[in-house]
Amino acid sequence: MLELNIGELLEKNHAYASVMHWHGIDAFSCLNFTLGEICRIKNIDENALQLELIKREEKHTANHEQLRSYSPARLCNYLISNHHNYAQRLLPVIEHHIQQTQLQLPHAYPQLHLLANIFTTFKEDFLKHIAYENNKVFPYIKKLEELSIHFNNKLWLVVKDFSMEDFIQKHHHDDDEMHNIRKLLKNYKVDGNDAIAYKVLMNELMAFEQDLQEHSRIEEEILVPMAMRMEQKLFKKANDLVRLN
Repeated sequence: MLELNIGELLEKNHAYASVMHWHGIDAFSCLNFTLGEICRIKNIDENALQLELIKREEKHTANHEQLRSYSPARLCNYLISNHHNYAQRLLPVIEHHIQQTQLQLPHAYPQLHLLANIFTTFKEDFLKHIAYENNKVFPYIKKLEELSIHFNNKLWLVVKDFSMEDFIQKHHHDDDEMHNIRKLLKNYKVDGNDAIAYKVLMNELMAFEQDLQEHSRIEEEILVPMAMRMEQKLFKKANDLVRLN
């Protein structure tokens, strides 16, 4: 791996570009350098970087059957670690690669100028959505699970400012917001004549959208129904207690 130049490595696996970025290597600016040369120039631990590149090839995710057996809290943590953290790390990489490709190949890919503007707005909105889920939705679901195990009369305080219905009403589908980007880029289509930087960028956008769609499916098909069932049982239990008193 160390003897291959960056361009050859990216042709082998487009996902390597993001790993290099996280290690301080601007892949698009050093396509003709070998990985070993760049590591020596930037004083990067060669073995650590190679391990990260191999791990990127071996990314594992749970299937929906496994996820249905998770507790709500565990499922929230899974979404944070496997999807939110991934998105937060990848979005700045994609934004940088859009800028780099636009600067290096402005005449070959004029659509990147519009993409840069669209993606900046999308990134800001999506990071707000992640923060909303991490700080509001998931703590609420975890509290519901806690109350399901150890019920007490604090339920009404928990639901006073939030409920799953609020989430459902506000939950905008960010995968649909990718529609304009996908349309602009003709479904991320590339061919053999495209520059490696453009190929990598299209692959990153496609991978991000696939991850986003999977994130949405897990929430809509597993987490939200699970949380609503918990919420309804707790409401019934609380209301029954009120009637008894």
